[in-house]
This record gives sequence, structure tokens and C-alpha cells, in this order.
Amino acid sequence: MWRRLLPTLVAIGIGLAVLTAGLVSLHGIFVREREEGRRALEDRRRALEQYARRALTETLREKLEAASTRLERAEADPLEEDTNLLLFRGGRQLLPRIAAPREDGATPATKLHAALEAEGPAALAAKEDEPEDPWAERLVLMGRFLAALKASERPAIESTLREWLAHRSRFVLPVAKDTAATVWLLERFQAKGNPDPVLMRLLLRDGVQGTGGSRVEGLQRVLLERRESFGREDFTFLRERIARLSELTHVDFVDFNARATAEPGARVQLSASLEEPQLRPDGWYIEPRGTSGIRGVRVNAAELVESVRGEMRERGLLEDGDRLELSRTDTPVPVSTLAVGLESPRMVAAVAELESGYRLKALLLGLSGALALALIGLAVLAHERKVRFLALRSEFVSTVSHELRTPLSAIRVMAETLERRVGGLPGAGNYPSRIISEADALGRLVENILTYNRLEKGRWEARREQVPLAELVQRVVEDAGAQNTTQVALKTEGLQGLSVPGDPELLRMLFSNLVHNACRYTTRTPVELRVEARPGGATVVYLSDNGVGIPQESWEAAFEEFRRLRREGLPARGGSGLGLAICRRIMSLHGGAIRVAASSPEGTTFELTFPSA
Repeated sequence: MWRRLLPTLVAIGIGLAVLTAGLVSLHGIFVREREEGRRALEDRRRALEQYARRALTETLREKLEAASTRLERAEADPLEEDTNLLLFRGGRQLLPRIAAPREDGATPATKLHAALEAEGPAALAAKEDEPEDPWAERLVLMGRFLAALKASERPAIESTLREWLAHRSRFVLPVAKDTAATVWLLERFQAKGNPDPVLMRLLLRDGVQGTGGSRVEGLQRVLLERRESFGREDFTFLRERIARLSELTHVDFVDFNARATAEPGARVQLSASLEEPQLRPDGWYIEPRGTSGIRGVRVNAAELVESVRGEMRERGLLEDGDRLELSRTDTPVPVSTLAVGLESPRMVAAVAELESGYRLKALLLGLSGALALALIGLAVLAHERKVRFLALRSEFVSTVSHELRTPLSAIRVMAETLERRVGGLPGAGNYPSRIISEADALGRLVENILTYNRLEKGRWEARREQVPLAELVQRVVEDAGAQNTTQVALKTEGLQGLSVPGDPELLRMLFSNLVHNACRYTTRTPVELRVEARPGGATVVYLSDNGVGIPQESWEAAFEEFRRLRREGLPARGGSGLGLAICRRIMSLHGGAIRVAASSPEGTTFELTFPSA
């Protein structure tokens, strides 16, 4: 039995290996699909993060470029607001301004103003030890100006004022003295001289161009630029005086007051060298400017990131639930290494969907493998049962067939004896001959079953010899004519002197089954048989009859075991349905082939191909 199961087991093993390889290949495809999906999502995330980083970098650069004009103005003019502006030059912080009045309590400017108020410049000049000292000269010029102002002489006022301005541009005095004296003098000028508003604006705010290319700055700018040269009391005193004087002469002073009362800016600590733009944790975006300069602007990184997110959402790159987060900025970060992270619920959901799909496919693969194993097990079990059933059937058929041979032989002998003794009697009829005929038919049936059983089990040891084809066919036809009531007419062509290699008994059974089928499936008398042989490399024998024919769709089915073809209008015939199946097995055992070459209601032609010896 195991020999019968071995081919099936080998086939199942090969199928199982192919199935396993297919399942492994499918699993690999599913893994690659999952990884490719993850890579695609990760690539999109990186692309969006890169886009956001570039957009943020560009926004930072635009912020600084937009502040460039303010930086230039604030550097040149202390009246300009320096909030949110950063400027270093030569390693020194210019913006935001970090200078502040001293906290030492000294008040030289206040005391000088009080002395001028009490004694006047001429008295103070007389007290100087060196009359040619610039300070003494300044006091003298102030006295002359006051004298011209008292006399209300316009030309003298203008000339002495020019001399005083020329002296201020030519000599640089201590700022506390110069500022206090100038404030006191301009207060006198405003109180008594009805000064020109344009001139007062120049003296208090815009500055006056002196001789030789020098320049005398306005008092507002001087006080702001040199605030570290004053004590806090002096600074407050002079600020109030300059603001009041500006108000009386209709000169702008609101921005001056704002700058003067504002707290000094924080000192920004920068690294030794700055080679590229940088975002600092204190909110400054800075970039190098020239060889020794640095400029920057204060930004709100979170707001800028949010603006980039809004812009990307408007472009359809992000959804409402997506968020952008800036990388850690607790230390200065070069813009080239700045990272923007994307948190996207839709991408998280897509990754989860990929993973879920992969698990479902893997589960289906596992179930498919388990189902395949179950089916293979059932197939093996079914095949084993089938083989066992066939073996039991074969044994049963063989046993029954062998047991039938003896009684059949006895019946035929007794029928022949009966025919000899009563064959001529009127009442006997043809019963004895019919018994002999039916016994012969049943004998052929038993012989076919036994032959098929032996061929199927491979128990037939075929002999190889040259069998004369003409004698074989003639003998088979004669036996058929003797065993059938139907007459048989034989026509041959090309059979004389032609032999085929094979087992004589098997070849006899081959042609006997073909001839008996021709006699069985016909409605014509006599049965006409035509046997034609065409020798060559292989011998081809054509056997034709005048039977009812075989439908073309049943040409191959006719060679199946236990297949009996029924034709309408033809009476039912006995038989096992093994005749043509035995013919094909005999031809296969001889290395040849048999097929239906042609068939119609006028008859059927079988083609038998015998290999060369």
C-alpha cells in the first residue's frame, strides 16, 4: 500500500514545499509593502519638516532684513528705539544700549547750573586761574551772548552765538560742564531772546554743523549718548531741563523722554566667533555682518513656527490636527542645524493602519497555511482510504473472478454436452447454444477483469516476440465469429509478412476487445472490419468497423475504466466497460498508443501505433 501512496506523498511534499515557498514569498511581499509604506510616510514627514525648516529660516531672514533700516537708524541716532534690535561692532554691544547713569551720587552738572544761575558766567570766569583756559573762554563767550541778549541787539546776538557755537565745535570740554552750561544758556535765550524755533530744534535735537567739518550734536542726543558720563541725579536733572526747554520751544521731546527713562538693555553674551546665522534661547536671531560685526532681531520662535504652520495648512500641506515643534533651543543653535518636528495624527493613523493591515494579511497567511495542511492531511487520508478500497476491490474482483472460472467452465462443458445430446430434438430449440454463448461472454468478462487487475497491479510479465499481424487478426476474427451470432466480414491491407513486437496473449486480447466491441455496438449485418497496416519507423495499424460510432466529445472518455457508452436506438449490451481501458494499458505496456482516429454513425476507426523493434 505504501508503494501506491509513495507517488502521492511525493507530489504532496512537492506541493507543500511550493505552497510554503509561496506563503513565505507572500509574507515577504507583505513585509516589503509595510516597510515601503512606512518609508513613504517617513519620507513625506521629512519632506514636510524640511519645507517647514526652510520656511522658518526664510521667515527669520526676512525679519532681520525688515529690521535692517531700523538697525541703521538706531545705530546712528540714540533717539531711535532700540527695542528688539541687536548690534555688535568690534566686539562691543551697540544695540540694545546698555549704558546707564552712574550710581556714585556726584552732581557736578546740577551744581554748575546752580552756580550759573546764582552768579552768572562772567563771575565764574573771573574765578578761573587761567583766563585762556577753554572753559574760561567759554564762560566769557556766554557772558557776551547774555550781554547782547540783554541789549536786544540782533546782530550782536547772532555773532556771539556763532562764536559760542564755533568754540563748542573747536574745544571738547567735560560733558557734564558743557551740557549743564549749554542748558542754562539756552534757557536764558528762550526766556529773553524769542529764539528762532528752527535754531532751537538744531541746538536741542538735530545738531549743528560746525566749521572744519566738525559737528555739534543736539542736547537730547548728547545726553542719551553720554548717559554713562552723568550721575543719576545729574542725568535726571538735565533730562527734565532739556524736556521742559524742548516743550517751550515746540521741539519734539516725547521720544527723548521715552529713551531717557527706559531701562538699559540687557547685555548679550555671544560666543567668540559666529560663522553663520544663529537662533538663541533668549529669542535673538543673529547673523554675522562683515568681519567684526553682528546684527540681530528679537523674534518669537513659537509664533513664527505657528505662522509657518498656517501657511502650510493654507497650501494643503498640513491638516488642522498637524502640529510643528521647534527643536530644543536651550542653547544657541545654528540655523543650518535647526530642526522642525512634525506631529501628525493622520500619519500616526496611517502607520497604525499599515501595521494592522500587515497583521491581518499575516494572519490570513497563517490560516491559509493551516488550511492547506489540513487539506493535505485530509487528501492523504482520503487517498490512503482510496488506495485501500482499490486494493480491497482488486482483491475481491480477483478472488471472485478466479472463483467464477471453474463454474463457468463446467457450465460450458455441460452446455456443449447437452447440445450434442438434444441439439436435434424439436423441443430443445437453441437453448444449449445460447447457454454456451452467454457462458463465453461471461468468460470474456471474467478474463477482462482478471487481465485489468493484473495490468493495474503490474503483475503481468510481458513476453517480447515477433507476432505475425495477419495470423493474429485472422484468428481473433474467427473466434469472434464463432462466439457471436453476428457475421463478421474482414478486409485487410498490408498485413501479410508484417510482424509487431509484443506479448502474443496481450496482443490477442487487444484485438479481441476491439473486434468484440465492433460486434457489440452495431445494427448492421454483417459486421465489416477493415484492418490496414502502414509499416515504417513505427508500425501504424488502422482498424475500422461499421458500428454506430462514438461521439467526438467521448473519444477520450471511452478509454476510461468502467465507462460504457450508451447510444439511443441501440439495445443495451452486456460488458464491464473495461475493454478499451485494457486496450490502452496493453498499448502503453508495449510502448505504443491507441486513439480514436475517426468516428461517425457509419463506423469508427482506431489507430494503433507500435514502436519499432
